[in-house]
Amino acid sequence: MDNSVTWYWPTWAASAPLPVFRVRDTESSHGRYALELKTIGVKDLVKFHGHACDGLFRGAMALAVALPVLFPDNIVDRTDLRVISRNSPCLGDVAAYLTGGRVRFNSQDVVNQAGVWFVLEQISTGHRVRVEENPDGYPESLSDEEAQFVSTGVATPEQLDRLQAAQWDWVTSVLLKTPRETLYTVRRLPEDSWEDVPYAHRGPRTDVLFKDVPRTIDR
Repeated sequence: MDNSVTWYWPTWAASAPLPVFRVRDTESSHGRYALELKTIGVKDLVKFHGHACDGLFRGAMALAVALPVLFPDNIVDRTDLRVISRNSPCLGDVAAYLTGGRVRFNSQDVVNQAGVWFVLEQISTGHRVRVEENPDGYPESLSDEEAQFVSTGVATPEQLDRLQAAQWDWVTSVLLKTPRETLYTVRRLPEDSWEDVPYAHRGPRTDVLFKDVPRTIDR
């Protein structure tokens, strides 16, 4: 796994105690389970999302607490998950990348509810959990400032510089130095049926239909 320093991945991030996820996928357009696992780090999430930010780090930490509840062996089956998150660029992208959920396959949805939180469902078992950032985890003053900028669409260069500096200060001094379970709480939910995503162009995810079919060759 590449964790080397580069322009979008600073030295402090490369040496930080960030979560690493082992994931299981299928092979081929109608393939079976792959014989080997992949390893995903937060730097991989940055490549997918487009930039490092506090929300991306917070989302990764939250899912690092929640996913082992559904997968005690710490191997995340990305063919077997549904996910709901806040309609946030960073949280939605973390959800999609780490769970394999997609709106078009009825396995990802968003709800406009404030905070860092996810609802996860293991499709094969119906087991569901919710993980959320504890109310006193992130400074309310930063949340208020972010909300003001978004609602007004107005921010000066100096204001944005101060906000970004304060966000990274919180990440490096609090998020990376506090046990994840102290900042994020996970609880099991009733095994209710998943509400279908209201998207007219949904279709079947064909690359997982035959994931359990035995192999006749190693590859």
